[in-house]
Amino acid sequence: MLQAASQSILHDLIGRLRALGYADITEPHLILFGNLDCGATHAAQIAQRMQVSRQAISKTLRELQSLGWIQLEDDPARRNQKLVVMTQQGMKLAIDARTALEEIENLLAEQIGDETMAKLRSALEIGWGRSADSIQFNTAIPLGPI
Repeated sequence: MLQAASQSILHDLIGRLRALGYADITEPHLILFGNLDCGATHAAQIAQRMQVSRQAISKTLRELQSLGWIQLEDDPARRNQKLVVMTQQGMKLAIDARTALEEIENLLAEQIGDETMAKLRSALEIGWGRSADSIQFNTAIPLGPI
C-alpha cells in the first residue's frame, strides 16, 4: 500500500517537474536528491541514508553534476571524501519539487477531505526511524476510509 502510494506520488512529481522544464529528471535523481542537505553533504552520508554503497550512488551523482544540479567537491578535512553541494540550479529544482509536492498533497486533501488528510498525516508521522517492534501506535486515532 505505501509503496504503491510512494510510486504514484513519485511519478506525478516527475511529470510535474518535466512540465516545468526538468526534462532529464529521473526517479533515481529524485530519490538521491531527497537525501541531500541544504549546504554540503558527504557522499558517504548520502549512501548511508539510502542504505547503499558509495559506488551505487556514484553514477547518479555524476549525472546530477552533469545536469548542473550539484557539484562534487573534495573535502579539505577528509581528502578521501567527496562533498555534494547543490548549485543554484539544484536549489531551484529543490524549491520547484517542494512546491509540486505541496500541490500533490493539496489534490489528495481535496479527494479525501481535510479531516482524513490530517489523520493520514498524523498516522504517517508515527514511528519513523524506529523498528516496527518499538512503534507505539495511538489506537485512539480512527483513520476511517482513505
